[in-house]
Amino acid sequence: MITKEELKLYFEKGDQPTQNQFWEWMDSYWHKEEKIPQDAVETFEKVIPLFDGDNLIGSGIKLTIPLNTKKILIAAYLYEGFNYQIAKVIFNEGLEEIGQQAFNGQNIQIIKTPSSLKSIGSYAFSNQGNQRGSGILEQIILNEGLITIEEYAFSGSKAKVENLYIPNSVRSVGQNAFFIPSLQTVSAPAGLDLSTAGIPATAVITYRDLPE
Repeated sequence: MITKEELKLYFEKGDQPTQNQFWEWMDSYWHKEEKIPQDAVETFEKVIPLFDGDNLIGSGIKLTIPLNTKKILIAAYLYEGFNYQIAKVIFNEGLEEIGQQAFNGQNIQIIKTPSSLKSIGSYAFSNQGNQRGSGILEQIILNEGLITIEEYAFSGSKAKVENLYIPNSVRSVGQNAFFIPSLQTVSAPAGLDLSTAGIPATAVITYRDLPE
């Protein structure tokens, strides 16, 4: 793609831009009548309505994490009383680490981690639905390749997650990482220590044999 600096050189005082140079200039920008495809935008936030059943109760944000992001820093999206909370998040492939408290106190209903993710920090997704809106955590989909889940990463008394699959690649789960009272079944790799993970005693934990 031609840079702004290069385009400016076509239109300096005394220049006579060619047809192709005009076209290059026009093709470098979106026309107001054109629809910008989602994958052409590296990052954006979109305001979306929040419902409680059939009742509209406010607005939230759909967040798309930018391409080429390797790490989401500590408390990057920690809820601190903003007008809108994050209700949906789409993680980019290539993301490797989500920092401590990165999405603490938001309203995310479904958490699906990208295949490249290696580490989830402490309190990263704790207390979803803690403030306003209908974003009670309902589903957690973890990627194969994930290695570390730190303490209280997904803890939340309001969460409604019933079934959890922990990938074979996970090597450590921190204290109360899955303190989710609604959990009914957990599938985990054999040998993974879940004794302090906060999983309720009523949940059925099934340990899978690891492939040779």
